[in-house]
Amino acid sequence: MNATEPRHLAGLDLLRCLAIFIVVLFHYPRPDGHETYRMLANFGWTGVELFFVLSGFLIGTQLLEPVSRGEAPALKRFYLRRSLRILPPYLLVLALYLFLPAWSELPVETPAWRFLTFTQNFGLRRNGFSHAWSLCVEEHFYLVLPLTVLALRGRIRAPHLLLGAVGLMGAGMLLRAGLWQRHFSMFGPDDAGWRGYDTLLYYPTYARLDGLTCGVVLAALRVFRPAAWERWTHGARAGGMALVGLACLGGVLWLNEEYFRNLAHTMLAFPLTSVGYAALLVAMAGPTASRVCARVPGVRMFAVLSFTVYLTHKAVQHGVRVALEPYGLDTFHPVTLLGGAVAVLLASLALHHGVERPALKWRSRLETRLVHEPSPQAATR
Repeated sequence: MNATEPRHLAGLDLLRCLAIFIVVLFHYPRPDGHETYRMLANFGWTGVELFFVLSGFLIGTQLLEPVSRGEAPALKRFYLRRSLRILPPYLLVLALYLFLPAWSELPVETPAWRFLTFTQNFGLRRNGFSHAWSLCVEEHFYLVLPLTVLALRGRIRAPHLLLGAVGLMGAGMLLRAGLWQRHFSMFGPDDAGWRGYDTLLYYPTYARLDGLTCGVVLAALRVFRPAAWERWTHGARAGGMALVGLACLGGVLWLNEEYFRNLAHTMLAFPLTSVGYAALLVAMAGPTASRVCARVPGVRMFAVLSFTVYLTHKAVQHGVRVALEPYGLDTFHPVTLLGGAVAVLLASLALHHGVERPALKWRSRLETRLVHEPSPQAATR
């Protein structure tokens, strides 16, 4: 990494804002008679894939930077950071879902132990807090990637990494194709078949590795080939990457017409979306994009709130719709839309300031203690 390159890439804040916006759009009801909205909202599933690309890039960078210096990643510190970043707000919202039924947008059918062990995304059917499936994928990633980095550090070169990434994504395409063929040969592309598709091909970790893989490859490029990273994130090449990303996402939008109900979409949509967002990440990671995005009001704050917005938005928006429905205000009434947006913002701010920030301050104190903790050898001297 270039020594003058800022560690905080403000351009990625804008991508995080885009990701949470289209996820919220995807989860909002799509009644008949709003076809343009339905088309755009159907594309919102890609927001989670963008989060996965960002996570692969940022977590991959954290783990690979020590390797570039000839050191092993500090796993104790890594898991401390991840635990206190994710668990406090997640567990509080989970408690609301489990012990306050009025909070939930749907009845919670998934057993509590599945949420607590992050195995909810296997065999999942839509119910209360079902959108926490993506956190399961993230937790599995946090478990596997550090161990993989430890096992392969010093033993793998750039061509091997690229070959492995292409192989992993290719294997995912073939796996999805086989599962799709088997599933729809039994059920057909009706509503029941679509729900089974979610369970088999949308939520499980094995189906969602494309974005994380693309992100880790970009992290390796940034850490081990800083000169190449700088070339691709500056000037005309960054603009070219933005065009590549938009072209890939345009292809996904075109495939999205049947919304997973054909084989081509099932095979191509996930990798094409991941490559598209990875290209956009390269374009937005440059200094020009970061300078521009750093001046956009609210982008940094909304990016910081993206996790708490993700946790709370479905239940809060559902509560607003239920509260306003007796007054004749339907799902797309301006008051309902504005009230839902304000309520989600307030709930996410409360969760951020009441739980997330105190946990992060506690994490900082524990990290400081961990850094200054004497080694076992020193303790015996």
